[in-house]
Amino acid sequence: MAEAEEQEEESEEEPKLKYERLSNGVTEILQKDAASCMTVHDKFLALGTHYGKVYLLDVQGNITQKFDVSPVKINQISLDESGEHMGVCSEDGKVQVFGLYSGEEFHETFDCPIKIIAVHPHFVRSSCKQFVTGGKKLLLFERSWMNRWKSAVLHEGEGNIRSVKWRGHLIAWANNM
Repeated sequence: MAEAEEQEEESEEEPKLKYERLSNGVTEILQKDAASCMTVHDKFLALGTHYGKVYLLDVQGNITQKFDVSPVKINQISLDESGEHMGVCSEDGKVQVFGLYSGEEFHETFDCPIKIIAVHPHFVRSSCKQFVTGGKKLLLFERSWMNRWKSAVLHEGEGNIRSVKWRGHLIAWANNM
């Protein structure tokens, strides 16, 4: 009997992590589609799906905006620190970076899936209009003169880029090697 009480006490232990399930719009989205990626900002959440959609959600899970980005899986979403610019990449090689509250937009389609995108943390500033993408190589895109975009290969030849993190003016990435 004492053993059963001891097991019951262990199962009633306070959870180490407090969480709250998202409901409302998230429930509706997940009934028709599957989540493929998500990123969090102080003000909202961005959810990418297998059917190529990106949803912006408030902290209660209500849909505030919806973007039809691609007909296939969204691989990653990146936000700048201000939450005003979003970068999205998908399985069909599409890359889009755009202002959520402005008409600013960049889009490109590559001949291979783009798995990783990272927008410069201070993309909102005119001097920091940069982002990187990862697939078979790590590419840096930078806005140049006359609002044109130029690209530069930062790394290639060691397999797929698996992860990218941008902190200030430093970029770290991981690949197969």
